[in-house]
Amino acid sequence: MTKVLFTEAGRATGINFCRSLQLAPEPIETVGLEKDPYSIFNSVADRTLLMPDITKDRDGFFRYLRHIIDKEQPDLLYPAKTNEVLWEISKIRDQLGTRVFLPPHEKIELFEDKFATAERWGKAGIKVPKGMLIKDEEDLKRAFRELGKKIWIRKLVGSGGAGSIDTDDFELARAWINRFNGWGNFMASELLTKEMATWSALWKDGELIVSQIRKRLFWEFSYLSPSGVTGVSGAQMTVKDPELDEISMAAIKAVDDKPHGIISLDYTYDKNGVPNPTEVQASRFYTSVHFMAKAGLNLPYILVKLALGEEVPEFKDKFSPLPEGLIWIKYIECEPVLTTMSEVRDKMEGLGLLQEEIRRGGK
Repeated sequence: MTKVLFTEAGRATGINFCRSLQLAPEPIETVGLEKDPYSIFNSVADRTLLMPDITKDRDGFFRYLRHIIDKEQPDLLYPAKTNEVLWEISKIRDQLGTRVFLPPHEKIELFEDKFATAERWGKAGIKVPKGMLIKDEEDLKRAFRELGKKIWIRKLVGSGGAGSIDTDDFELARAWINRFNGWGNFMASELLTKEMATWSALWKDGELIVSQIRKRLFWEFSYLSPSGVTGVSGAQMTVKDPELDEISMAAIKAVDDKPHGIISLDYTYDKNGVPNPTEVQASRFYTSVHFMAKAGLNLPYILVKLALGEEVPEFKDKFSPLPEGLIWIKYIECEPVLTTMSEVRDKMEGLGLLQEEIRRGGK
């Protein structure tokens, strides 16, 4: 039986990866690693082990990881989140004694730099938000002059809206960057609309295996974030969009002429309805993989088969093979729900009819 070792076992990224493998057409043994002694109890893996925190003891972490790999003999190691663990594992991948399915490390470094990727897209003629690196206060003043009265500020590296804020207040922006000691590590961009899309894809040695577009309907807990971006999708929907597929292929090839592994894109739409790529999501899946696996597109299972050099399902259409209008709804302490836009509309129409009856004095 194939055995997969993965990190973040007690957090959403690892949990949804594992749940997807549990839906695979063949049994796959899962061994989870989790650094938090509380979150470890959230794991759904066959077995879960508490691991050292790499930020506190890098050498101790790698001694532990090599010991676990030697003991467990996994067929694949999957770092489930872009953090220090993935970064460091990528650097020493050839010394681990097991497979990973990652892009070259120099590509990971490029993908994680939002300003560097935006520069490459702009040079390739791809529409991106106007932006600039913020090295000092003069750069910040220029950003307000050139990018608009209200601008979007965010960290160069990080996911889930890391360090992001939209503001029309220079003093607030300056204090925000100071708070993170972020001069030289932040960028500013023109502010786009709230409409977003994600293009998720698996690649092998330059070949696209399959991709899927989803549109986020809203961010959960948006009221907790200054920018409204939390990285937690409250509801999302499958769509098909050949134009977005075409832009995505060009955008990926602009940053990597031989894509490999998980390399996906986040988009925000401008006021003219044009999708602008805002960042690459590489090396790991979004938490939404469980949504797609439940709907019939099991990307974690396909990744395992690709990593092991085994045959993978063939897709008549490599672009968004799932039906349009599937909706995934999730909230804390609730089981996620897979439904359709037509069912959502039925609920809304039912409410409308009841409100009309009440308005007319019906009982």
